[in-house]
Order: sequence, then structure tokens, then C-alpha cells
Amino acid sequence: MDFKQLAAVYENLENTSSGNQMREILAEFFKEVPVNKIHLLAHLVIGKFAPDYENTVLGIAEKSLLKALAKASGRSEKEVKELAKKEGDVGLAAAHLFKKKPMTLVPVGTLTIDELEEKVKKIISLSGKGSQEEKEKIIMSMLQKCSSQEAKYLSRLLLGNMRIGVADMTVLDSLAMAFTGDKKNKKLLERAYNVNPDAGAIAEIVAEKGLKGLEKIKIVVGHPIKVMLAQRVKKISEIFEKINGEIAIETKYDGERVQVHMDKEGLVNLYSRRMENITYQFPDIVEYLHSELKGVKDIIFEAEIIPLGKKGEHLHFQTLMKRKRKTEIEKFVKEIPVVLYCFDLLYLNGKELVQENYPVRIKKLKSIISNDHLRMSETIYTTSVDEAEEFFNDRIEKGYEGIMVKSQEDEKSVYKAGARDWAWIKWKKEYMGDVVDTYDLVVIGAFYGKGKRSGRYGSLLCATYNHKDDAFESVSKLGTGMTDKTLSELPLVLDDHKVDKKPARVIVKKEMYPDEWFEPTVVVEVLAAEITRGSLHCCAVKDGRGIALRFPRFIQIRDNKSAEQATTSKELSDLYER
Repeated sequence: MDFKQLAAVYENLENTSSGNQMREILAEFFKEVPVNKIHLLAHLVIGKFAPDYENTVLGIAEKSLLKALAKASGRSEKEVKELAKKEGDVGLAAAHLFKKKPMTLVPVGTLTIDELEEKVKKIISLSGKGSQEEKEKIIMSMLQKCSSQEAKYLSRLLLGNMRIGVADMTVLDSLAMAFTGDKKNKKLLERAYNVNPDAGAIAEIVAEKGLKGLEKIKIVVGHPIKVMLAQRVKKISEIFEKINGEIAIETKYDGERVQVHMDKEGLVNLYSRRMENITYQFPDIVEYLHSELKGVKDIIFEAEIIPLGKKGEHLHFQTLMKRKRKTEIEKFVKEIPVVLYCFDLLYLNGKELVQENYPVRIKKLKSIISNDHLRMSETIYTTSVDEAEEFFNDRIEKGYEGIMVKSQEDEKSVYKAGARDWAWIKWKKEYMGDVVDTYDLVVIGAFYGKGKRSGRYGSLLCATYNHKDDAFESVSKLGTGMTDKTLSELPLVLDDHKVDKKPARVIVKKEMYPDEWFEPTVVVEVLAAEITRGSLHCCAVKDGRGIALRFPRFIQIRDNKSAEQATTSKELSDLYER
């Protein structure tokens, strides 16, 4: 299969403004591709080479790509740099450069998917002195075989910024259409994906064996599972209306949620909630797991990483951010020690535990935790609203985020990978008063400011994620709470995702169209005083009126969440209706 076939699909996807048409384009493409290549192609249509948890990093600097483009097109580096700056997108610059190659450069063959795969593997394997120069040579050899269209999308692919708006859920929709004949079967594909979040693996199975093949997908140590999520309520008393009987109330820590995997050979992998492998950041945790776990052959469990001060006190999450680095790791291990507060067990000694009820999972987890660097989350068990509120107030006074309330009922308290379920309810208040809560919204556009903000982004257009329709629905215009420093940094964060028209999966009323559009990628935390219905936004529309947030205030950028992990339209709608 030639790369030009994939490039044509990329072009079609970029040019469509309809989410349904995007899925149809992909479904037709998947029907035509060789089955032995569908695993790779299911990732390539998203702009990846492997699932997120494999952390496939090409390590290609934009500077190196521009050099390769200059050599492959017969232009000067200065000319190529100026063109890329003017276009604001290396892909568009590449397309312009390859519209008309100098006569001295003759075609050198056709770039195939096989060659792309082989050369990308070579690029990934390169490191150390001289590696950038070697990568440039490999890139140049591929570019020399490219048309204008191919050069555009190869450049974007290598930089990991496709700007076409396809995500894993879009692929699952398309696979259901292509191989099961009914988009509704996406639910079955998604159930398998939640256990094994590899769109390529799902594509290969459903293309070869249909829906029946998905039944054999099992939990694998070393492959992260999509995490279970909590619902929220307006009043703490509502918790007892949603969960029957005695409840478990865990401390909600201000740290980083991590899914811990250790196989029979002792190989440890730590995955963030975005399923990124962050093991290299925490060599100390790897040591604790080897020395402190009791009676464990292989395991998957969930925990919160908490940074400690000099006296063993818990520090703020922002302190932990200093551990997110690739250099001086040992130095920061000493400066910012951490502990793990463990709160769920999903797999132990060759046995899946997700179908066991919560009390069974917790009892097994307690039996293997040492209570040194690995600790159980502080938890109480009660049927009393007063006790729940007292524990919550105590947690807030001690500087924690709040509480997580969990059902202990037999069938209702199983672990539902990827689901937001009423078996778990979170209750937190970072700000006292009439504030409802904070929400994680996706930036889909920006408006230029006036006055002091003239010439830069003054406010953002934000959306919730409609999980059912795989779409992003406008919910709020956000301009309050952003400091001058934040406003100056926004272009650095957002401009890589800028597109020239509304993305296909974005739903916005024309009267709310922003000055600039962005692919739904960046997530921001927003504080709001009230949830209302109005005519301006498209979140969970009912009787022509959508959900909106009143008095939204910017808190921070949430780089630990993907767009599909943002607050959902249904979640906001449920809160409004209650």
C-alpha cells in the first residue's frame, strides 16, 4: 500500500466539516486496507504509530524536519524557515515547497506504508551523538518520494500534529460501521477498548474475527486499563440517595493518579490517567514496589502519588510537577520524595479482579500493602450523613481535595473500566461559598481581546465532551481568571492546534464562532458559580436550549487530561437536572 492513498484520506478528513462524514470516510478506507496492515493504519489515521501507552517518541525537532525539507526540495534553510513561520504550520509549508520541485531533483520512487513503518522504527531506535543528523537523512529519503500532498501529511505525522480531528473513539465508530454493519456496535468495541486501549488491536480483531473475537480480550499486565471515573452530586446528602447501605469514604488526595503494573519478571510500568508511561520519572517507586509488596507475582493496582515535605507532610500537586522531567531525575528523587496511597486492586497473581466487589478487592489489597512507602488510602465506613460530612470537613482542614465515596454492594461495586458510574461519587470544594464545582473543559476556539488584551487572545471558547456522539459541544466563553502571564503563554500552548475552520467533531452555534479555531486538544480547569440553560451554547441541548456555565473562571491548564477525559455533556446535564 502506498502512502499517497493514506495522504488522500487525510486530505478528505481535513476538508470535511461533518463528524458523520468523517466516520464514513474512515469506514470505507478500513474496508479497503490489507488486514495485515489495519493495526498500524488504525493508529496512522489518528496521527500515531502505536497506542498511547507505548510512548512512541520519534524525537524529531522541528528544526531537523525543516533542514530535511530544505534538502529534499532543493531550497535554502532560510527560505524554508521563513515559509514555515509565515504558514504557521510545517505541513502547509511542505505542501508549498513540493508543488514544484526543481528540475535537478528527479523522482526516486514511491513511499509505501511498509517503508514508512520501517524507517519510523529506525528513527525511534536512534539516540545519542549524531542521531539528529541521521534522522534528517532518513526523513529526507522519504520526502524525496513525496508529492505535495504526501509531504504535507508526512511532515505533520512526524511532528505528531495532524490537525484533522480524528481520535480513538472516532476510529471505533468507523470500525463498527465497516465490519459489523451497525454503528451502535461501537459499545461492544469500546467495552473491549476499555480493557485493552489499543485501537489498532481492536481493528485487527474485529476485521478478522468480527464481534465474536472481542470476547477473548483479557486484561494484560503491562497494558493499562481505562480508569473508572466518579459521578458528582450537588449536596453531600444526595450520596445516600444514590448508594444504598454502608458506604466507604476514601480521602481524595491532591496528587497524581497512577495505575501500577508489575509482571512476573518484576518489570514495573506506571501509567498516568492519560495512559502515558511515566515509570522513568519515579525510579524510587519502582524500588518500593520490589521491596515492599508481599506475596505478589504479578499485579495491577491504582494509587495516588503524593509528594512529601522534609517533615513527612503532604505537599501540593504542583510540587509533584517538578518530577515530570527527563533529566536530573535522581536529584529530584532526593529533593521531592513520594509515597503511594493505594485505593484499588484490579489484578493479582494471574487473576482478574475487576468483577469482584469493592470489599473483596480492598481486603486483598490491604493484605499485600506494607504501610511504609506504599500505604492504603485513609478510609471510613458509615451509613451516616453527619459522619460523612464530618470526615469531609476534616479532610478539607488537612489540605486534601475532598472525599471519594464508594459503594460496597455486591454487584454494583465491581470495577467498570472506562465508565463514569454511580458506584463512585466524588465530593470536593476547593472554594467555599456558592460555587458548584470545577470542570475540565476543552478549548475549541479563541477570541481576540480588546483594550489591554488587544492583539492577543482575550477569551477562550470551551466545550464539554459528548461521549455518546464523540463530539465537543460549546458550553462557555472563558475570559476571567487569566493573568497577563497566562495570556502571554496561551499562544505557545494553543497555536500548534490552530486550524482554519471549525473542526468536524466540534458543535457550535454560528453566533458563537470564535476568531480562531483549535483542534480539541487542550483541557483547562474552570470554576463556575452556576449551571444554567440558554440559547447560545450546544451542550446537552433540550427544547432548543443548551447547558451553559455562569461566571466561569480560569483555574489552570490540565495537561494530565486528554480532550476525551474532559467533563462530559451528560455529566453537566445530570447536575443541572438534579
